[in-house]
Amino acid sequence: MTDNSSASLAARYQRGTIIATVCMVGLWHGGFDTAAVLLKWSDFRWTWVSPSMWALFTAMTVLCAVQLLRAGVVRRPWVIVALTLTISVVVALDANGRVFGFENWAFGAVGWLGVLASWGRSAVPLAVVLAGNGAASAAGMVLLADPDLQDVALLSMSLAGSAALQVALAYGVRTQRRIVESAVAAAAARAETERHRIAAEQAHAARVQRHEFLQGTAAAVLTGLADGTSDPADPIVQRQCAIEAARLRRLFLEADEVPDPLLHEVRACLEVAEVRGVPVRMSVSGEIPQVPGEYRRDLIEPLVEVLGTARTRARITIWGSGSEVQLSVVADAAEPPSALPEGRVRVEWHREGSLLWMQTSWTGK
Repeated sequence: MTDNSSASLAARYQRGTIIATVCMVGLWHGGFDTAAVLLKWSDFRWTWVSPSMWALFTAMTVLCAVQLLRAGVVRRPWVIVALTLTISVVVALDANGRVFGFENWAFGAVGWLGVLASWGRSAVPLAVVLAGNGAASAAGMVLLADPDLQDVALLSMSLAGSAALQVALAYGVRTQRRIVESAVAAAAARAETERHRIAAEQAHAARVQRHEFLQGTAAAVLTGLADGTSDPADPIVQRQCAIEAARLRRLFLEADEVPDPLLHEVRACLEVAEVRGVPVRMSVSGEIPQVPGEYRRDLIEPLVEVLGTARTRARITIWGSGSEVQLSVVADAAEPPSALPEGRVRVEWHREGSLLWMQTSWTGK
């Protein structure tokens, strides 16, 4: 699973939970609260107050739903909390202290707005709404009715029962979010591990292929020296040995962790030429990009052969542009490179008299 698909999965879970919660709040408010306002219209202390609070509750629910679906959180949650507590207080007063009747429809409803206001944040807004709702209903009952101990107990049970649904939902949403985030993190870690594994397998396969190539070339030179068919004093044999030495040295340096692996491997090839007494000058300009290992080999291999056949001097120029790199060499080489790479590495060469000019280039795009 890629990072994008993991993030998409988390977003789908988040959006689905928001839609389900908003539908639950809408069904509660559109069913229970609407029926309470319509059935008890004539019993309200002030006829148009509770319907107005019902309309305000509806508008706040729609506003919270839109913001949650767009941004995942409600902007200015404490404004929502303040308006929610206003609804709770006003409806409790309008119910004439009848906390447990349909008249006080806000008693079990305002907690849902607290759930929406605290979405994606701490549970403090929900806790404030629930505490304020209980205090408002208790105050209305004490001031406008004559409660006894049974009423106080019933108030406590009703408050606990209505709050339990809202607290359970808020806790469930947070638990689900933690589970989804944990699953997404685990999936991303697995994907990263898989990427590293694939990269390691590819690097290993490339090195095995390179070793097999060197066994075919270096082994032939060593075999000739061992059985006496090649004369160490022969300049051709010496050039072949220098080429194979540069190849082996560059191969050993492939795994080095250095800031500029391309320059690191080119310098290793220069040292082999300089050991033969061939002075080599090198200049670097521009921004050298990070070239993958398989392309570094294709870039440097022609350079190795030219340096291996150079007689008295050589000059190397490396130029980069951030997404492209060019390696060019001028040397009094005896012959052009025998094997030219194919693919994304381009090779050009030209001879003028005793001088051979060759250029390899790679573009990362």
